[in-house]
Amino acid sequence: MTSAREFKNEVYSTFAEVTKALANPLRLEILDLLLQSPRSVDAIASAIGQSTANTSQHLQVLKRSRVVETRRFGTTIEYALVAGVSEVFVALRRLAEARHPLLDQAKRDYFGEASISRPALRAALASKTAVLLDVRPRLEFEHAHLPGALSIPIRELASRLDELPDDRLIVATCRGPYCTYADEAVHLIRASGREAVRFEDGVGEWVADGGAIA
Repeated sequence: MTSAREFKNEVYSTFAEVTKALANPLRLEILDLLLQSPRSVDAIASAIGQSTANTSQHLQVLKRSRVVETRRFGTTIEYALVAGVSEVFVALRRLAEARHPLLDQAKRDYFGEASISRPALRAALASKTAVLLDVRPRLEFEHAHLPGALSIPIRELASRLDELPDDRLIVATCRGPYCTYADEAVHLIRASGREAVRFEDGVGEWVADGGAIA
């Protein structure tokens, strides 16, 4: 019969295995990408600036710990987060921010103060005084996005600025607190004479806080 100590050793060893799989900056970046949409290993490697071989090794670690799963579409294999991982990822990120003030300072230093809170955004959208602009790649937008958002990928924004209203606040959103696309969008939109701010939350944070997605 298994003793209480043996039982606890097995349980906490399993906890540690999952935690160890997350304790790597590249693997965390991979999870952040997969939070936006499933991807092939080649697409992930391109996005994080790593070789396919190195990226595949990290994905295998995540798969062995059952943090990601694979799906086959013809000859293509895509990696996706398993249920519950996105909420854990957001909670882990928020814990790090709460315990390490330098993260918040780094965000302020890089992005400045041009952001809008969730309640203020909801109010502005309800009163139709703002437009929510999702500047992520179209694949990510089609997989999941905040309700009512307009999609113009950041790489197309400069040539499509005329599609934006000039009498409402433009709120740019991308992949979350550390995504730089929204900041880039704000600079482009302001240069066109329109008012713009950044919404630092993304799909993951929105869902973790109970929001619906389209």
